[in-house]
Amino acid sequence: MIKLRYYFLFLLAILFCTACSSPEDNPDPSPPTQTSEAQKTMQQLWETSPITMSIARQSAFVKIQDYADICPAEYFKKYLSSLDQSCESMEKNDPALTCYRSAFDRVLEGIKKEQVEEGTVVIWLLYNMGYVVKTPSGCFGVDIYHRWAKKLEPYLDFLCVTHNHQDHYNTALMQAMFDANKPVLSNYFRKNTGYAYVATKDANYTIGNFSIRTSITDHNNTTEGKNFVTVFRIDCGNNTGNFTLLHVGDSNYKPEQYTNVQGTVDVSIFRYAPNALTENNILGTAQGQIQPGYVLLSHILELSHEDVAGSRWPIDMALERASKINCEKTYVPFWGEKLVWKNGKLN
Repeated sequence: MIKLRYYFLFLLAILFCTACSSPEDNPDPSPPTQTSEAQKTMQQLWETSPITMSIARQSAFVKIQDYADICPAEYFKKYLSSLDQSCESMEKNDPALTCYRSAFDRVLEGIKKEQVEEGTVVIWLLYNMGYVVKTPSGCFGVDIYHRWAKKLEPYLDFLCVTHNHQDHYNTALMQAMFDANKPVLSNYFRKNTGYAYVATKDANYTIGNFSIRTSITDHNNTTEGKNFVTVFRIDCGNNTGNFTLLHVGDSNYKPEQYTNVQGTVDVSIFRYAPNALTENNILGTAQGQIQPGYVLLSHILELSHEDVAGSRWPIDMALERASKINCEKTYVPFWGEKLVWKNGKLN
């Protein structure tokens, strides 16, 4: 009986010591949070390439789609309109917002640090149809739409905005660019002030080493968007080998509206067309058509859109659509990804 009593006392002593031990002695066995998993998922994605569909990339896409599916459009809109501190708290508690913020931080850091070699162009997809392009002589953005977009201003030389729909611009960034005397090219910003970079008709511009041609086109929803979208063709200069980018925004892909930007381009940014594969209408050698070396299909998982009917295109539909576009090298990049143009190839 005495031995049994001592045995129980011994067990109690062990339990007491265990309970009082330091965290270093007993690491927290709780499972990782969903947001920490989201950060790992984005890292997994960024270790792959849009050029090659690997198992790791497919796995990351499945997880990201799951995160987006539990992030309602109204919640995302609330996030966009919240104060900075509230936004940062929401980012730490919602996996889709974790991915969204992680991508921004990665792009911003990349723009700051990237030293672009002669003959090279670096392209980042920020979010939705927002791209940042850096060359040996400059850096520009097209359709930058992000909660933290204003932070990009110090690193951009000019900004292009295809049209006045909320998922293609950020007012704070546009105003910051204007205040810093940096060009903001659009068909509406400061329209009635005589601003040199607003055009409601086809136009041509030269900004440093960059030559820019624009065409005015209908929006893909023509009932509300006739002559609403500016398409930008940007020649990045001889220190890039005259790399040429075409960004179509939400254009309705009508060749007759593309005559000022037609011809061969190295990389074209296409929007997932909601109206029956109309992307192919502008691919070819006829009047108003283009011949891209690469197409990057975008406007995927835009979180302020409610569902497929509201143009929140899921990743699997994007991949399926990419396979049907009449350009063999059509790919689907995602938030925060970097692509490098060098020696006539995109890597």
